[in-house]
Amino acid sequence: MRRSALIRASLVLVPALALLASAGAVGAVSSPGLPAQVVSITRPASLNTYATVDYGKKKPGTTTWRVVQGTGNCCENYLTSTRQGRLLDFGGSFINYTDDRGLTWHQVQPLTPLVNGEGTIVVNPNGDVDAIGWDPYSGDHLQAFKYDAGSGTWLYAEQPVHQPFYDREWITVLPGPFVVNGETVPYLTFVKGGYPWKDPAFYSTDGLTYTDASSMFIDETLGTPVEGYLKTSPTAEFDWMQPNTGSGMTPLGAGGALASGEFTTDWGILDPSSLSWRTFTYPGGTQPQGLHQVDSKGRIDNVVKHDDGGGFDYRISPDGGRTWRSVSVALPSGQTIDQIDFRANAALGVGAVAVHALEPSGNDQDYAYKFGISSSQPVLQRRYTVGKGDTGSAAGVGNSVRMDFQSIAILPDGRLAMSFLDSTTHYVSPTTGQEQPRPALAIEQTSSFK
Repeated sequence: MRRSALIRASLVLVPALALLASAGAVGAVSSPGLPAQVVSITRPASLNTYATVDYGKKKPGTTTWRVVQGTGNCCENYLTSTRQGRLLDFGGSFINYTDDRGLTWHQVQPLTPLVNGEGTIVVNPNGDVDAIGWDPYSGDHLQAFKYDAGSGTWLYAEQPVHQPFYDREWITVLPGPFVVNGETVPYLTFVKGGYPWKDPAFYSTDGLTYTDASSMFIDETLGTPVEGYLKTSPTAEFDWMQPNTGSGMTPLGAGGALASGEFTTDWGILDPSSLSWRTFTYPGGTQPQGLHQVDSKGRIDNVVKHDDGGGFDYRISPDGGRTWRSVSVALPSGQTIDQIDFRANAALGVGAVAVHALEPSGNDQDYAYKFGISSSQPVLQRRYTVGKGDTGSAAGVGNSVRMDFQSIAILPDGRLAMSFLDSTTHYVSPTTGQEQPRPALAIEQTSSFK
């Protein structure tokens, strides 16, 4: 642990311990789930065509995308998809979803009036959907949402226990089983939020009540480090759970998880029997790096940015990190990675990486890279250019044109959906009523090659 990080973390250790105690005191209280209203909505949409490179055909081509405006907020979309083909976006105040590739849309609305929020969403092992949304403009509302796949209904519940200013919240599902307070549950849902650090996290056994706290920093400070390789447990649901890469928390299966640090640069591994974290390194003290996802074959899919930001490696390890096979991708000359996201679906044999790239001109260009991952040697198949690349953006409050993070999803036929930004993407601000530049959603349709 770096000394400066330890000093900074120590300054917040006492408040964090108090928060843990407070959370534990109300851990038995359950927030009742209220039925949410589902309404049909209309959003501006168009079919746009952009350039595509197919590395197998070695020919230039084009891909048509359905571009949908106004399903996120000023700065981001957050996407996930289900095995049945539903595409969900919870980048803004409300969960929006489509069952027909963006032709028609539905919106999940709580009874509580919201103004200008942000959310994050994930699919559960049994087909349920869990989500968390935060709206600072309407009184610091933190709300959990849940789709019950068995009944086809949406529920929501207020979350009174959380750090102030819950920006940016993330969510991850860990398949178990777990024993919590003497009860065996099939999975836990973790949420992280707060500024500037997102520790402690809170977890739920029902996807609606987040009152149990988990601090990786405190656990690692008190525990013994672990050095070795990762143990993964294959499960078909991993291809659809698609955890938030921004959370830094990756389910390994059978209750295990790998997570990047918040207060420090240390990585941690979760002991499912005690629900405690321990500092983790590979043999020799090598730290994990980049973004991770375990696919349905139990392999570790890993995307690592190049040191100069000019590209990335897509890596796969079938043996817990002992060996890796990779392909290196360079962005077009002079471009560097501004934002990046990825997903992996072993059953479909598809890995996908979305890049929001900074050009020398100061504008940004969005790309989607598709990989074949049927074997443990990833193969770059296509590079999709998405959008005109004629607008510059910057993440964070105070910037006039923002794209705070990238988001990508893989649909059941292997096609992609992703967020992007250019001069054509805009929607009305809920706070000012004025049109403003903001990211939009692009859904892959068909490709043609000369």
